[in-house]
Amino acid sequence: MPTKSIALPDAVYERVQQIAAAEGTTVDQLATKAIERDLARRWLDRIGREGDQRRGDMSDAEVEAVVEQTVQESRTRS
Repeated sequence: MPTKSIALPDAVYERVQQIAAAEGTTVDQLATKAIERDLARRWLDRIGREGDQRRGDMSDAEVEAVVEQTVQESRTRS
């Protein structure tokens, strides 16, 4: 994998080094995992907002009915 660099304040880098050493991993691995978690959280937040927009003012029962209907329609097409 090509090497990429990011700049961190000294205090942050030192803390990351401490955590990586305590966990028996590298700074690169720890940073990669942290960034991946942040990206996943951002994706889930976006999906949640989109779901809330689609849901509108539907009740849980109405949402469940729409999901069930969609599942049944999908099964009959297969």
